[in-house]
Amino acid sequence: MFLVYNSDILPESDFRPSVNDRAFQYGDGLFETIRYSTNQVWFWPDHFSRLSAGLSALQLNLPDGFTAETVYQTLLQLIKANGLTSQPSRVKIQVWRQSGGLYTPTTNNANILITAQPGNPFLVTEKTHTGIYDSFRLSPSPISTFKTLNSLPYVLAGLYKEQHKFDEVILLDTNGNVAECLASNLFWYAQKTLYTPSLQTGCISGIFRQQLLRAAPVLGISFREVLHKPDVLSQADAVFCANVMGIQWLNHVSNCAIFPSVEAKKALGLFVNQLQV
Repeated sequence: MFLVYNSDILPESDFRPSVNDRAFQYGDGLFETIRYSTNQVWFWPDHFSRLSAGLSALQLNLPDGFTAETVYQTLLQLIKANGLTSQPSRVKIQVWRQSGGLYTPTTNNANILITAQPGNPFLVTEKTHTGIYDSFRLSPSPISTFKTLNSLPYVLAGLYKEQHKFDEVILLDTNGNVAECLASNLFWYAQKTLYTPSLQTGCISGIFRQQLLRAAPVLGISFREVLHKPDVLSQADAVFCANVMGIQWLNHVSNCAIFPSVEAKKALGLFVNQLQV
């Protein structure tokens, strides 16, 4: 497989980061995970917008020629080089500060790594057992809405999920409100309204979350960003998590059965059809 490192397409075996690399030393960077299928890089303008905002928040300089169009064309070249043009693929862009300094960097210039691997089509599936992860709580910050290279809350939540044999886990914020799932945003449907945790919980501003927020008014569906404790989920008609890779109905949350109602499935179906995923 090939990758792109600072605009050069290289075999994976030729990529050798320095031991002083700040991604390794300090987690000083961020990333985007993007879905490619049916000859399309899905939601690319939103991905690039979030990436650019994250770079600004981390005070990283945009490289010369780093525009939405040039990066888009680079993604397509890499997908073609890896023989993935006709199949679903998972593209990842990682950007981090170049080497120099300790906690205080000596440069704000960035390194860019782009990889492309075989992926799966967009799927709507079910998860049977969902637990609440309460040991590491999220909090809002100037960088909490972005996908940074410091992902320890999610790593620890993933370990908790495996240790307790859950299919999914829900993370909380510092006030005990539901925030998000392990690798996707959280949603629930109740009283003809779709809900999702507010960004004030410290959750990621997910790309699929953005699509739902944008599509709701067009479809005449009420959509609210809220701060709520986990017990609100037991009163919902349906609970699900979603990201650009797919949607998963959560059928049991903390041993409470929540099977999606016909109305909830219809509402979500309208979203999926609107987005043509």
